[in-house]
Order: sequence, then structure tokens, then C-alpha cells
Amino acid sequence: MKAKTKEAVLRELILQSTQTICTPDDIIRALNKSGTHAKHTEIVRVLAQLVDEGYLMRARSNRYGKPEAFGCAAGTFCATGRGYAFVRPENGEGPDIFIPPHKDLHAWHGDRVLIRIRQEQPPRRRGKQTKSAAKSRQEGEVLRILNETRDEITGRIVMRGKMTVFHDDSGKLPEIVVSKKHLMDAHPGDRVALKVLFRGNEKYLPQGTVMKIFGSGLTVQSSADAILYEHGITVPFPQAVLDETNSLPMFVREEDWKDRLDLRSKMLFTIDGDSAKDFDDAVSLETLPNGHYRLGVHIADVSYYVKPGSPLDQEAYNRGTSVYYADQVVPMLPLPLSNGICSLNPGVNRLAFSAFIELGKDGTRYSAEFHHSVICSYARLTYNQVNKMLTDDWQECNLHPDLVPVLKEMNALAKTLHEVRMRRGALELNIPEAVVLCDRDGKACGVEKRERGDSERLIEEFMLIANEAVAETLYRHRMPTVYRVHEDPDPEKLRIFAKQARLFGYRLSDKDLADTHQLQRVLDQTADDPEQQALPTLLLRSLARARYAPECLGHYGLAAKFYLHFTSPIRRYPDLVVHRMLTRMLDGEQGTRELTEFCEDASIQSTVREQAAAEAERDIEKLYMADYMSQFIGHPFDGFISGITSFGVYVQLDNLVEGMVRLDTMHNDWFEYDPDKMTLFGKHTGQNYHLGMRVNVTLVNASGTTGLIDFIFTPDEDSVG
Repeated sequence: MKAKTKEAVLRELILQSTQTICTPDDIIRALNKSGTHAKHTEIVRVLAQLVDEGYLMRARSNRYGKPEAFGCAAGTFCATGRGYAFVRPENGEGPDIFIPPHKDLHAWHGDRVLIRIRQEQPPRRRGKQTKSAAKSRQEGEVLRILNETRDEITGRIVMRGKMTVFHDDSGKLPEIVVSKKHLMDAHPGDRVALKVLFRGNEKYLPQGTVMKIFGSGLTVQSSADAILYEHGITVPFPQAVLDETNSLPMFVREEDWKDRLDLRSKMLFTIDGDSAKDFDDAVSLETLPNGHYRLGVHIADVSYYVKPGSPLDQEAYNRGTSVYYADQVVPMLPLPLSNGICSLNPGVNRLAFSAFIELGKDGTRYSAEFHHSVICSYARLTYNQVNKMLTDDWQECNLHPDLVPVLKEMNALAKTLHEVRMRRGALELNIPEAVVLCDRDGKACGVEKRERGDSERLIEEFMLIANEAVAETLYRHRMPTVYRVHEDPDPEKLRIFAKQARLFGYRLSDKDLADTHQLQRVLDQTADDPEQQALPTLLLRSLARARYAPECLGHYGLAAKFYLHFTSPIRRYPDLVVHRMLTRMLDGEQGTRELTEFCEDASIQSTVREQAAAEAERDIEKLYMADYMSQFIGHPFDGFISGITSFGVYVQLDNLVEGMVRLDTMHNDWFEYDPDKMTLFGKHTGQNYHLGMRVNVTLVNASGTTGLIDFIFTPDEDSVG
């Protein structure tokens, strides 16, 4: 990373010095003691900034401290659309804090706010209050809005009498007046992007102007387009990018493979999903005279066509990644590249970057070498095909009889590599993943659990070992690059997980929490217990988020000292950077400051775009799932409780669709929320809802335009099994 500025260092040191309430003189003494000397005016200026940003508070006696020291907290304002809200503390400690009506200072959903935490009060619900109920929730009052949420939002244009307004589907934002001159060509019912011009006050309503029209607000596609727009994901490519793409050859010429390793006669092939259209990795395997394996991982050489600084490169940098949802993709590169000349289609020559890794029968990695190559994929196999071939399905085996022996040898090697990885302490969460099925018109027609067989694991293990080999090689040669890092988790978050695991019968000491083998032991025991399906997800939430970085910081989840992404340059920009850096290394070049700075910038950009893509994919998948489920309103379903909050419980069905049973629909009792035990307990009936509990629910709402799914507990059948 770039060196921190003096002011950034000073900010960190001041925050460290204000663990208790103290004066500026106390802070100066603490800084001097740490060897940091700063002018009084500099310290006062930084203190004022930290107060403005809500990281510190100042008492009238000119004493400073963190908000918690004054009974306050900074956090994200989360509206509910029901007149009240919650604030999620940004320090991650404790449950969300309830904000009663008229105590929100007109904050909007998503604002960063500073609140004063008041004495615990009972939740606002009908019925008699009990003493124990009065301790069930903390209340807060917004003191200051620190940062306003983004000024561009999406929703629908509706009429309120003769007034045209913008309506947020979630109901979490106030309605915003749109005058005729700010409507563009939008009509009532259209979904639009709106720029907020004025947030309103006691006298005037909020006002805004339409920036983009997505079409009818009643379609899943317009809602999906709005989500992409919200996350800065652009679908069409700029004309300059299309022009450059059209100037590229759409077949491999002889001059293109000059000085490349010719692998066209090698038996290598791709293995991908049934619906895949871009193939960026092929594999091969042969046995060496010494009995070792020579694994070949051959990756599309995108870097040959996408040159640094070109319009194609700049657009790929800006996008950072391809975005996949339902049956659609927003590609990082134009389709003539991603599905054409860069895709390792069978039976045609393609340029590749080949990694050859020598492995012992026991999975030991002895060496790795890398070559620019030209290949011709022997076959395009699917995961389903290979899974059948590995179980001797005669029909599939007869289609490619020459591939069956090598596939079985590959499978055995992959299992060995997996065992090696697990022995060194890798984590395998095995959280089920849902797949939305679409018909020819692109409408959701089903939701099912993604199955992972031996073929999926085979490709995963081969890609992992290639990524590790490239990472270690670039690190040893001190060549700048973009690493994929997963830092060690916060010990306090792991302790919270340990408390949660205790509810399922597992006791984990601090020593256990520091040992991934012990964590995996717990995960292995939950695998066959339906009531413990929530535990792997709880562990995932306790872990740090993987990101891209210019430093080799290791990968906690994989227990890998060296790791990066090398295998998908068609759909991930960091992989393209890695290819370029590996090329420079093979050409004998040394790292430069300019390259280091570029890798720093690319790491930040790629992380931001990856997170935006992941959020957009998740939100759009919810639209498709809700649209599919809408045909089953009124139907009962079995599921299990996957989450519990102070305002309801989340229920996941067997097809992995998740919805909420809201607390205000549970009329048969007074329920208390216990955040420590993660339960809802009925004061009169004694009904106890807990994580993993099997329940029967009835679908009452599913909206393909908002993605919201609501259940109620089926009367007289609250629990099944």
C-alpha cells in the first residue's frame, strides 16, 4: 500500500490515545511518549475533524473521547418503513439500537449517524408490558447526521392526487416531489433513477430530478436494471471499446503464436457448467518418467489482446469483474472477446498462458513453470458429463472413451490435493448455493440447490494449486502484482461465534478458535444435521472478507501462504494484471515503482467492484426468486429458521429461498428477543424459536419488483419435526 500521510498516522495515534475521556494535553503527552511530536495546532485541527466525522466527541470541558465513552454510538441508520428505525453500530459491538418515531432527526435510510443511547425501554408493541420485556431492547436518539446516503436512488414514479412523486419500493425513504420540468419522459409507474435536490424540512417536502428511466416499474428486468445502475454497473460498452474490439482479429493467425510453446497436439480440454459460454481454463495431465504428475492448467491469454492503457483495458479496469445473475451476464469484456477469440472453444486454435506443475503422488508440489502457448482444446466437457464418466456411465464414457482414464487419474490427484489442503488447516464451509432456473423468455421457472460433484471439486483443486504456484513465483521474484488475501479473523468476532456455537452444543476455547482444524471439526459435525445448517453461515460472518491487495498477506480460509487469482482473466481484472506481471517476470524485467503503484490502485479498484458486483448479484437473485415464488402465495412450506432479529425471524425453505416472518404477524403471544441466545421466547405459551428449528410457514407475499418474501407461521403448525 502507499505510505500513510502524516495526518493519517496522527489520526490513528489520536484515536488510540482516546480510549478514555481525556484533554488535548493528555493526548499530547501520549503522543510524545510514543515518539510522535506534532504541533498543538495540528492536533487541535485533527481532533476537530474526528469530532466532525463522529469518531470522537467533545465535552464542554474540552475533553475528548470516543462516542461510547459518552453513552453514544456512530452507526448506519436503518429505516423500516413503519415509522421507526434501527441503528447498526459501526464498531460491530452489540445488537442494533431501536430509534423510536420522532427521534430520528429526519435521517434517511443508509445515513451514517451519531446517536445517544438511552436507558433500555420496552419495545413498542400492543399488550401488557412485563419487567423482563422492559430489558429487551436499547433505544437511541439521533443527535447528528454525519454522512448523508448517496444522493441518487431508484424507485417508481407515482401520483399523489395531482402531485407527481418518487416512491421507494421498500418504503424506507420518504416520498420525493418531482416537478414536471424534472420528469424527463417518465410516466407514472415507470422505474427511474432520481437525484435528490433537496432533502426537505419542516416546511417543504423533499425534491428530486429524474436521471434515468428503466421502463415499467412492474417488471423484474426494470428492477434488475435499477439495481445494476445503483451499484455503478454499466451494461453497454463505450463506442471506443467497441471500435477497438472490431479491429482485433477473430481468429488466431500464425504470426500470433510466434515464440509460443505449441501445445495443439496435447490432449487438453475444458470442464464447465452446462450453460457456460466463455471458457477461460483448460486442463491436462501426464505422468513423468520419475512417476510424478505434470499437471497443466492452461488459461486464456487475454493480455495478448487487451493492452495496458487501451480503451479495452480502461473499461475492464473500471468494471473490475463480470456480473452474473439468473441467466444473464454483464461481461467485463465485449462478447467477441469473452465468448470469442479469448474463449478456449473446442477444435480451434487459441492463445493461452500455460502453467505446468510437477506434483508427487502424495500431492507435494515440486516445481512450476510457465509458458505462453498456443492450444487447441480437444473437447468441451460439462460438469454433469464428467461426473457421469467418473461413475462409469456407459453412454457418456462411450462419447469420449479416450478421456475416461485421464479423468479418473485427475480425480484421484484432485482428492489428494484436497486432503493436503485440509491437513494444513483449510476451512471448507460447504454453504449451499441456490441456482435460479429460467425459461426461454428469461422468466424464473425454478430454484434449486447447486450440486457439487467430483468434477467441480477437480477443477477447483487444479485452479487453487495453479494460483498458489503463480503467487509464490511472483513473490520470490519480487515482482509487483495483485494478491488475493484473506486476513486472520478478529478474535472477538470468533468469540461471538463460539457463543453461538455453544447454542448448538459445541464448546470452543480461545485455543480452539485459533486452530482452524478445530473449527473444521465443528463444521464436519454439522454437515449431516439439518438443525445445524445455520452454523457454517454464522462462522462465515465471523471471518474477514477476502479482498485484493498488493501485499502477499496469505489466505486464512485456504491456509495458503501465497495466493492470487490467475485463472479467470476473461471475467476478473486482477487475473489480467497477474498475467501481465508474470509476462514481465518471464521476460527478465524487474518491478518498478510505477508497477507497484498500479498494482496498489488495481487492488483497491478491483475490491470495490467485486463487492458491488456481489451485492448486485445477490439483490437481483432475490428479485428472480421472489418472482418465481409469487405463484405459490397461500401455499404452506417446510423450512428452518436461518436468522433471528428483534423484528422477526428469517426462514429458509428447502430450495434455499429465504423470507421473513415478521414479529407483528405473530399475534398468539408476547415474544421477547434474546440476542445472546438468538431466540424469540413466548411469555405465555412458552413457544421458543431458535436457529435451525424446523418450522412450517405459509407464503403471504412475494414481490418480483422488490425481492421481498413474507411468510407467516402456519396456524397450529408452528413447528414440524
